[in-house]
Amino acid sequence: MLSSGHKPSGPNAVGVRRVLSNGKRVYVHEFKLALVRRCLQPRVSVAAVALEHGVNANLLRKWIDKHRGEVVVENAPVLLPVSIDAGDAPSPVTTPAAASPVPGQSCGSIEIEAFGARVTLRGEIDAQQLRLVLDALARHA
Repeated sequence: MLSSGHKPSGPNAVGVRRVLSNGKRVYVHEFKLALVRRCLQPRVSVAAVALEHGVNANLLRKWIDKHRGEVVVENAPVLLPVSIDAGDAPSPVTTPAAASPVPGQSCGSIEIEAFGARVTLRGEIDAQQLRLVLDALARHA
C-alpha cells in the first residue's frame, strides 16, 4: 500500500512509522517488542498496555504471539518442580463411586516450595484459597 503522506502525530506517534492511505498504521519493530516485553511481565494486563499506548488489544495479542520468542523477560515466572504423593489416592481399579472423595478424608497431598516457604496441602484443595496463599507469599518474598 502507498503511504498517505500523513505524518503521525499525537501521544502514540513514537511507535508509528507511517500511516497508510487507508488509515492503517505501520509500527516500528522496536515499539512492538517493547510492548510485548511489557505484556509478558507478571500481573500486567494486555488491555491496559494497549489502552495506554493507543493500540488495539487484539493487535497487541497478535504481536505477543508473533514476537514472544524475540524478547527476553526479566522476572519471568519460574516453574517449580512438582511431586505427587499418592498416599491415600484410590487405586486405578476402583469403581467411580468408590473413587469419589469422602468429606473429611484425605485425597493425597501437594507440597509447594516457593518464595522461601514450604506449603503442604492435604485433602480437597480450594483453588481460590490456594491462589490467596501463593499471592501472599509472593508479596512477602
